[in-house]
Amino acid sequence: MSVDDQTLDLLAHHAFPRLAAALSARISSIIHAWEEAVRQTLPNGDELTLKQLRNSVPIILQEMADALASETPLATRELVEGSKVHGQARFHEHYNVRELVVEYRLLRRIIIEQVSAELNERLDERQNVALNMAVDAAVQSGIVVFTDHQRHQIRVASEAQSKYMAFLSHDLRNNLNHATLVLQLLGSRLAELPDCSESVQDVEAIQRSIFQTIAGMDRLLQAERLRNEAVAPKWEPVDLRLTLSEITARLSHEIKEKGLMLSVDVPESAEARTDRELITLVMQNLLGNAIKYSAKGTVSVTAKSVVNGDGSDHGWVLGVSDEGPGIAPENLSRLFDAFTRGDTHGQPGLGLGLSIASQATKLLGAKLEVESKVGVGSTFRLLLPGGKAGTTSARLDG
Repeated sequence: MSVDDQTLDLLAHHAFPRLAAALSARISSIIHAWEEAVRQTLPNGDELTLKQLRNSVPIILQEMADALASETPLATRELVEGSKVHGQARFHEHYNVRELVVEYRLLRRIIIEQVSAELNERLDERQNVALNMAVDAAVQSGIVVFTDHQRHQIRVASEAQSKYMAFLSHDLRNNLNHATLVLQLLGSRLAELPDCSESVQDVEAIQRSIFQTIAGMDRLLQAERLRNEAVAPKWEPVDLRLTLSEITARLSHEIKEKGLMLSVDVPESAEARTDRELITLVMQNLLGNAIKYSAKGTVSVTAKSVVNGDGSDHGWVLGVSDEGPGIAPENLSRLFDAFTRGDTHGQPGLGLGLSIASQATKLLGAKLEVESKVGVGSTFRLLLPGGKAGTTSARLDG
């Protein structure tokens, strides 16, 4: 906050000696009334916190009085700077921002009551504005510092968590890859022995569980990377037909294993200037989700050209449809939240796939839509704009 802010002109350049004198005379009464109000409103506050309150608030109140008495910005600047100490102290006392706001709200009410009582009259409009400006200068400064400390704490914790997760995933992946190689060798040896068919199936089941664990770790790392890193899309011409073919080929084993049909309808001319890696991330998660929740029927992958309203440029709508159980309406609003899962229908997972798809979509400047009907199935559409990024006014080219 700067005292050059025009909203503080009245406080910084005009003196209010009667208000200043009344506030100075009532500092002790304000502290006492505020302490009682804080104790009643925030009963979890301990005596140490209240003692620190008694030590810091008189300074802020005196700085308010000085700002009201002065006609120069210096006193207002000192009030702004002094109030930062209070916000910082409350952060280290483990207040939350709601408690801080409540505390300041109580302060405002009590100051106005006490100053009015000292003057033995209602404040006129000009006095009321000036007094509230003094309170606002202190409140806003304190809250800004408090939230700055919170953001720094969250950022440091998030960075530490990401590093820990990366190191842990690296170690786990190495060990699990070694385990899968041993299991593969064991399975091959058991397959040569009579009466070991059940043991071979057990080994294969263990391998599948390990692969699922590795896939889960990959999703966690993908989500962390998209959430924490400033991922800059690499804009280049992308062959959508080839890209979608590679994705479907990668998941073809899962499709066959579940006895599903696959339909792919992508024109040979399907090309977009976009980021190949991010497109793959979105569509792979959408297709994987469709396969996971489909017990029968057809999973469809489509691409349709989109033409802008002025016909100058075009984008694409990439779709993934299934004939699965569908999504209940009450779950649609939180569908793309991380670690959120509605009715899982007995399927394992972390609830990260759609969140990753959503984050990658935002980086593309695209839009992700979903239509679903319980018992019928779901359709997810990725709307890729024409050009590099941004939303375009578009219509389907029919």
